[in-house]
Amino acid sequence: MTTTTEYKILLVDDHPLIRSGVKITLEKNFKYIDEAENGEEAINKLKETAYDLVILDIDMPVIDGIEVAKYIKQNELMCKIVFLTSHTNFSTFSEALNTDYNGFLFKESAINEITNCINTVFSGEKYIGSQCKKYIDANEERIKSNQETKEKLTQLTKTEIKILKQISMRKTTPQIADELFNSIKTIENHRYNICNKLDISGSNNLLSFAISNKKIIDDL
Repeated sequence: MTTTTEYKILLVDDHPLIRSGVKITLEKNFKYIDEAENGEEAINKLKETAYDLVILDIDMPVIDGIEVAKYIKQNELMCKIVFLTSHTNFSTFSEALNTDYNGFLFKESAINEITNCINTVFSGEKYIGSQCKKYIDANEERIKSNQETKEKLTQLTKTEIKILKQISMRKTTPQIADELFNSIKTIENHRYNICNKLDISGSNNLLSFAISNKKIIDDL
């Protein structure tokens, strides 16, 4: 039977200082720790090595931590997932909560909690850091609203999402028609369909929705 210290861990974060600090802490209790500075590098390493646990920064260039987590699940890799975040991007944070993760920590408390987190995860339980739990509890309604909005947006076609992105940039129907090489009537029909699917009445309310949820829409 493999002991906890013999598990293979992959630490993925684009900030060298964060990686260094977490790695130094991990090395006190775990023997095998590998590193990657972005999601693309992490996926390449996952293709070559069977890790037992992956510590993922959520917001990273090239490929973010959520996409790496999806890759792990889609390819049925037998490794645990622990998310790290500075919670600066609320939309991404909310999306990560809907991902099949095993642990969730804020970076500011990672050094103090990471060992306990990993031991808890390897024991078969989910671990949510103390500061992370407080943040989730304090933003419960906002998280719920954010997730409901994302669910509604899954009803839209690729073309409708493309148009909604243009609307979020405050572009008019003629401007969108010109941008997408469509007629004004076609864009108006798409706007009507978007409003129906999202249960929005009136073009001004669609504009308000698009602007208010621009970050979520941009991530689609």
